[in-house]
Amino acid sequence: MNQTQKLEQAWIWARNTRLEALHEKQTHLTLLDSPFDDGHSQEVALMQAEKTIQSLDVILSEIEKAHIRALRQNSSRNAARLGLLVAGALFSFGAASLATLGVAAVCIVICAPDPAVQAAAVVGTALSLAWAVKFAHK
Repeated sequence: MNQTQKLEQAWIWARNTRLEALHEKQTHLTLLDSPFDDGHSQEVALMQAEKTIQSLDVILSEIEKAHIRALRQNSSRNAARLGLLVAGALFSFGAASLATLGVAAVCIVICAPDPAVQAAAVVGTALSLAWAVKFAHK
């Protein structure tokens, strides 16, 4: 984020400087129409202001390109972090599903005396497998 903040500050400076140069150009254009001035010094100042504006346009476009690159780089880092987070969550969910599957299998193997416990074990097994399949296909 530090790089993007520096780029934003540079962009603000270049934009403000360009606006000042545009104001200066406008001032020189109005003075150029003055009948009491020879006009040569105003034309030189006008040309200087136009060069400044053109160079600041180039600087602004380069700063914007660098800012977009920095934002893309930050978003790709965030996407990688999110991918690791999702992978960890899926691994945890898979481990929990296997644990419930194991508990259900133990209940069935030891022939738990109550049929409701066996039915709950079968339903738990089916539910954990269904959730695992659902997350695997996303």
